[in-house]
Amino acid sequence: MREPNNKKKLRRLTVLVIPEGSGNVREFRTSRDFLTAAAVLFFAALILAMSYMIYVAGEVSDERNQILALSAQLENVISGNIILQAENEDLQQKLAAANSQLDTKKYVEQQSDSAEALNYIPSGLPISGQISTPSEYSSDKENVSFSVGDGTKIVASGNGTVTIVRADSDYGYLVAVDHGNDYISYYGYPTEPLVSKGTSVLRGTTLFSCTAGSPTFVYKVTYQDKSIDPSTIMKIDG
Repeated sequence: MREPNNKKKLRRLTVLVIPEGSGNVREFRTSRDFLTAAAVLFFAALILAMSYMIYVAGEVSDERNQILALSAQLENVISGNIILQAENEDLQQKLAAANSQLDTKKYVEQQSDSAEALNYIPSGLPISGQISTPSEYSSDKENVSFSVGDGTKIVASGNGTVTIVRADSDYGYLVAVDHGNDYISYYGYPTEPLVSKGTSVLRGTTLFSCTAGSPTFVYKVTYQDKSIDPSTIMKIDG
């Protein structure tokens, strides 16, 4: 009695390849299991490729969303920068206007200070009323003299402080005004002065009142302790 053959017979497939225009026939033999395995591998590779494409598409989509978000942020930054530039220009204009006003104020103050400083130079006339031409200045006597009449006022030739009021053997009385800028003016006349030491005076303040019996008034100016011709600075301020 023959034993049954339990081994499965291998199924083989024969593939004939006939190139076009050629009489040669190529024969390829393979098994069904090989083709099945190849098909499985092919579909597996196809599935992996599709999965990868889907993954890449997702990544691209995320990156695109990120790019869109960054673009929106950039637009916001640009818009904010434009606003800041406009505000900055407005502030610059306000600052320029404020600086202009400040410069104008400083200029006015400087001019006022300059005008005020001029008042402290003994450049005004030292007499009020009937005016006579002063005598010629010389380095020997270091002063000038004026002829004065009854009622003429001897006045301070500039702002300052009275530093000397005393009797004097040459002039009768001597008054000195320190103008605080290295200038000192001296006034000599026989009648008693109308001011006292320490008095602050302005240009035009009366120092003496002249009388008919005392026709001569002596005037002297020093700068940095050196006598100068008073007429040289009286010309500056009229």
